[in-house]
Amino acid sequence: MIPVEIKPVALPQSLDVPGARDFRDYAEIVGVVTNEQTGGGAPLSTADELLAELQDEHDALRTALLARSGTRAVGAAHIAAPRGGLHADVAVYVPRRSAGLEGLLIAAAEDQARRYGRVRVRAVTLHRSDLGGDAIVAVGGEGAVPRDPQARAHAEAGYALRGVLHHDAGDGLADTGGTDYLTAAWLRTLTV
Repeated sequence: MIPVEIKPVALPQSLDVPGARDFRDYAEIVGVVTNEQTGGGAPLSTADELLAELQDEHDALRTALLARSGTRAVGAAHIAAPRGGLHADVAVYVPRRSAGLEGLLIAAAEDQARRYGRVRVRAVTLHRSDLGGDAIVAVGGEGAVPRDPQARAHAEAGYALRGVLHHDAGDGLADTGGTDYLTAAWLRTLTV
């Protein structure tokens, strides 16, 4: 395993300031991974949109995490803890070239959820629908996702796959370039 440092990303006032490098790297990782995991099927947020979302804490506490190996950004995570709730929403982004870091980012995101006082974590993962082979089936048998590094890491961390939504390239929600993809919802109760 390559040595990795995971830390919160300081949110810059804008993307043009000198201290915005970590955030720009975070946004790039999110975009690359979203494209990889959906085959280009999911609409992407711009770096400006991601920054505005993370800066808006009126309804939730939010943190972005960035994993670096040396100076290279190798993964990212996003945690949102709705105010007044007991859960936190987590998304982990690891490019294929850095597969294996998912578990480290999941653990770091869970630590942040605990700091927010949350006991339940909902994770969302994206998957290509055209990958064959072994699958993880949702609790109750309603849907499945490929046993790719993202799904495997969540299952190994103790998350239960609760549901799978299939996004059809022709659903009219976005110009996806013709690629279907899956959104999977996972749930885990944390130990304090």
